[in-house]
Amino acid sequence: MDITPIYELKSRLRAAAIAGTNLLSEDFRLKKAAESFAALAGSSPVFAKINEMTGKLLESGRPEDLLDTITLVDAVITTLAAVGTSEEIEPIEIEGNSSAIVTAPYSQLSPLLEALTTKGSGNYNTFLTIKDDFPELMNDYRVKPVLVKGLNASYSELALEVEKTICKMGKDMLPLLKKDFDPKGKKDMLRRVNAIESITGADENDFYLEQLEIAEKDVRTALIYALRHDERNIDRLIELTKTEKGKQKTAALNALAKFDCEKSAAFFEEYAKKKPVEVIGVMNQVSSKWSGELTARLIEELLVDDKGEKLTLSQAADVKHVKLKAKTDFYELNAALWGKWGENIEKIYREYEDKDKTPQMSVRLGDSIIVTGNESLKALAIELNNKSKLKGHYDYAETVARLLGKEDSTDWFKKKAHELKLKSALDDKAVHNSFFTRVLRMVEFKDGKHVLSVSHLDDTTEMWVYFTAPITQSIHALTDILIKSSSEFYNTAMAKWIDPNNKELCGKLGNYYVEQFMKKPDTYLLNLIRKTDKRNVKGLARAYFNLSSSISQWGGRNFFNQLPGDDDFKLAEAREIIELARKGKLKAKFDVDDFSAWVEAGMK
Repeated sequence: MDITPIYELKSRLRAAAIAGTNLLSEDFRLKKAAESFAALAGSSPVFAKINEMTGKLLESGRPEDLLDTITLVDAVITTLAAVGTSEEIEPIEIEGNSSAIVTAPYSQLSPLLEALTTKGSGNYNTFLTIKDDFPELMNDYRVKPVLVKGLNASYSELALEVEKTICKMGKDMLPLLKKDFDPKGKKDMLRRVNAIESITGADENDFYLEQLEIAEKDVRTALIYALRHDERNIDRLIELTKTEKGKQKTAALNALAKFDCEKSAAFFEEYAKKKPVEVIGVMNQVSSKWSGELTARLIEELLVDDKGEKLTLSQAADVKHVKLKAKTDFYELNAALWGKWGENIEKIYREYEDKDKTPQMSVRLGDSIIVTGNESLKALAIELNNKSKLKGHYDYAETVARLLGKEDSTDWFKKKAHELKLKSALDDKAVHNSFFTRVLRMVEFKDGKHVLSVSHLDDTTEMWVYFTAPITQSIHALTDILIKSSSEFYNTAMAKWIDPNNKELCGKLGNYYVEQFMKKPDTYLLNLIRKTDKRNVKGLARAYFNLSSSISQWGGRNFFNQLPGDDDFKLAEAREIIELARKGKLKAKFDVDDFSAWVEAGMK
């Protein structure tokens, strides 16, 4: 039986966990993976359960359904892929200052090396699993050169994952990335450029310029765009806008736009006189004072319909009935507002009438606040969201502004959460669908602080770039507010707030997740309890085994594998469950003898 579909399903579920359940309805790859896996549903009960849970997830889009499905899939794959080795681990003789893992046996490296050098649909999942479980292996001297070869993997998602991995490994990878570099090469050489510039930026400017002399196609595009790291390249980039065409010319324009200086501003002022549409298309990639002023003026100039009549941006939003004279549209003009600030930019927001209650302008304003930190934009977001005609339309932007604002907004967050709790009594999706909740899910503990994080697609590299801004509101106050509101949709949001060094916060969230589990014993809560470092909690097992009328063999074992606690505690809890079951004091029915044998065998 070909079990490749389960590995593909695991990959897509992981991607969904990163992207967020709000995007599940757009994830055609997950739907395709689910369809492929459906063919295995009849081969075993556990596969049938996975198929059922995946269908439920695609229908509900709930975070808890996603986590439950991932948990089951991971458990099954772990069972399928269990391997061992009896060979003796010996030190490996190496020279120089290599960061090799000197105790790794070749048998441990073999699956990784094979995944990077051979073709096969399971290689992507093998690489992900080894990278997640044994990240130190990436630094083995035998693995590093093979990682670079992995940039040429036939499966594009594997090659992209290898690229991301290399980017995080630092300057030690530069010699390997530059060795045998072919500026006329294909996708793997393009990925090498992306990795080099991600690792070192302007430090390799001479390399970019040297390779550019004979580079072709996509590699040429990447090298041109890499010139954005050094302002000394401005004249060369201006020259390239005149000599290059297509993607290469666009890359030169996008690179030029990154420079926040008079020379770049002057170039685009002049260029926009002849090609305003081309310039407005570049503006969605840049955030600077000069680009804000230019963008506001170009939007005003381009708001003319195909009959020559002057339009407002609100009128242009009716794309079904209104066409602009220039080859652009409302969406491109709206996108150009990203990262912009200034008096004329604010005027555009104020004059826009959100007749259809669409979120585009609110999201654009909120994201621009995160990217720029501009105080005037924060005030604008609060102003717009409290206008009588627009009240509530700018929830996304105001929530961002409040989180990043200088004033204490605790009372505002309390009121907002209370209003949503009241709405949820009538609409069970009110909390999940609110932009207030969406922004709170963007808060995370990262690099020692709580930040608001947003991503933006770089049109040239076709990769997501992440921007963060430190929140100014008390994380403890926000946590108290959401705990009081007690919504399942807040549970996964707060899980990203956990600071392992903040014992008060961990204790607060740990107790909350335990209370939630006791009310509704969903196994995904065990992972959240574990993240708070709360362990050895009595009563969790009994609550779970009273959850339903029957628990499968896998369900009971999986629960104890996930239960936060040491081995002695788990053993004691399992024996108590067995005793209660034999006395008929548990609601759930299960094979007690089989479970008891598993427990006494060490729960393995």
